[in-house]
This record gives sequence, structure tokens and C-alpha cells, in this order.
Amino acid sequence: MSISTETFSWLPEALDPVALRLARADAFAFEIGDLATKWSLDGPLDFEQVRRDGLAQMVVKSLRPVPPEASLLFSEAVNHLRAAVDNVIWYIVEQEHGSIAGPMAAMVNMPIVESQEALDKWLGRRNKIPAFGPETRLGRRLRALQPFVDVQSSVPSMGEVLAAIMSLDVESAHPLRLLQAYSNADKHRSIRVAAGRTFSSWDAIPLAGQDLAPRELKVGDPLGRPSPWGQLSIVETNTAVMVQRPGPFSTWVNPVKELNAMRRHISQVVVPMLLTGLEMPKGLPPSIETGDSGKTSRERLISGEWDDAEARLIPLMRTRFQEAEKRGVQFAPVVDDSGSVTKPEAVGP
Repeated sequence: MSISTETFSWLPEALDPVALRLARADAFAFEIGDLATKWSLDGPLDFEQVRRDGLAQMVVKSLRPVPPEASLLFSEAVNHLRAAVDNVIWYIVEQEHGSIAGPMAAMVNMPIVESQEALDKWLGRRNKIPAFGPETRLGRRLRALQPFVDVQSSVPSMGEVLAAIMSLDVESAHPLRLLQAYSNADKHRSIRVAAGRTFSSWDAIPLAGQDLAPRELKVGDPLGRPSPWGQLSIVETNTAVMVQRPGPFSTWVNPVKELNAMRRHISQVVVPMLLTGLEMPKGLPPSIETGDSGKTSRERLISGEWDDAEARLIPLMRTRFQEAEKRGVQFAPVVDDSGSVTKPEAVGP
């Protein structure tokens, strides 16, 4: 679909790199989803059945760690998202004051605070930069974007229906507070570690009576309950790459959805609000080509695509799910009281 050059007239060409940063974050989100679904399809968990006193219990025999690349990609995406916001602030301040250098340069960034008092204090420390005055155009727009003012913007940790099935509470957070938390954790403590969380269910009892919340499994952890030897019992598992939100939050979330929600807010709300005072329903295209095409940044922006990482991952996930289904039921090796091991055959779909 072609895009009119007027579509992005609100974005100064000097800020085209901001659009490329946001697209880069989206590309990293897609890479995480691709990596995670491939890792999950390959079967990161290995099980065995422990037979004792006429009962069999499924336990975790081994597990393969999540590739470190998932953490690194998440970290790099967060860095681009935060930098994109600060790049816009820098541009606006320089448009009014000219080149900024020395100690003042360190004060040119985007505040993300929780109260009017904290914002006043932040702006007060920048009283030598008139553009940050509380009653200036930039000052008013900065206030409008703060979490304590923009109470409508929220990123849920998961959907309400899924949360109800798993008997979990939905943790909602303002997208800028999330971005700040991830950025601070990455800079000051450690790179966010993506950890595998497993959803499991057991056919022997109704789903309503099971703990369906995702959990981190360790070698030796049981799945389901012991059942009489010879009685068919099916345990289903789905191991996913998830990221734990840093403090003050705590929930484990889907990294692709999390990055997408933060990017969308910056693209549709933060960047256009800072520049125009208005939100843009579509914002900037999430998918922009950045290779050696010979195009200018504005040409790349105009030819950008609107399907984000989540949308582009749908056909890939569908294909890999179908691949998993074709593998059929797998019977785990049996370890009995004597320590001998029996390896049953798999059953096709």
C-alpha cells in the first residue's frame, strides 16, 4: 500500500531516525518471537516416568535454557524505544535554544514521574533551559504524557479471559512507567533475563481443579499427580519465553506483546504529542526497511508497512503449531524401582 508524503508531514525529516529506531525495536520483537517459537517447538523439556509401588509419576528429566539472544534482543529494543523518546526531546530543545552542550546536555531527556510535585522538581532543576518551563508548549505536553495525568494508557500483563482461566490477576502498567523500569533495570542492574515458563495440564482431573499458571520448572519437578501404572494419563505442556517485569512490577509477560505495546504508545501518542500536541491513531509504520536499498530515510518511512511484529508472527506460529501437532503423543521413558529404563514408542496424531 502506497503512503502519501503528506501522511508524515507532522514528523520533521531530522527525526526520521526516530521512526527507524521504533521500526528496529519492532524487528527485534519479531526476532524474539521467531526464536522463542522455534525453541519451544524443538522441545526444551525432556521427561521421564518414575514408576514406584504401582504408581507412575511424570517428572522433568532435563531442560534446555532459553537462548541468551532473546534477552539481548529485548534489551536492545528497550534501548531504541527509550532513545527514540529522548531524541524527540533533544530536537525540540535545540530548535528553541540552538546547540546544547556541557552539563546542560545531560538534562535534556524525557521525565517519567508519578506526581505533580515530582514533575515540578524535575522541571525546576532545568530552569536554565527555558523550553522546559512548566507553562511552555513543551512543558505542558510533558505533563500531559505523565502517568499521573494520562491514566487511560495501560498495558495489561495478559488478556482478561486468559487470566480468568489461569486464576491470575491482571497487572496493568502505564507504558512509559514500563519503559522506564526496563531501561533502569537494564542500565543499572542487569540485562533482563528471558526465562522459560511452562503451562501444563493433566487430563485426569477437570481444568477448573488444576493450577494452570505458568511456572518455571526445574529438573526433578513433577507434572500432574501419580497415577496407577497401566492407566493412560496425558500431560500437556507448552513452554514459552517470558520476561519478568522489573520493580515496582512483578508479573511474567510475553516479551513480544510487551515491546509492541510500548512501541505503539510511543509511536501513536508520545512522539506526535510532543511534536504537535495531538495523538496520531496510526502513528509511524512499525515495519521499515533499513538495509542497503539506496533510499533516503524519508523514502523508507513512506514505503513502510503497517503490520507489526505480532501480526507478522501469526502465520509463522500457526505453521509451527501444525508441525508440533504432527508429532503426535510422545511416551516418556519409564524408570522403575530397580533403575532400569524402558523407552515406549511414540503414537502418531
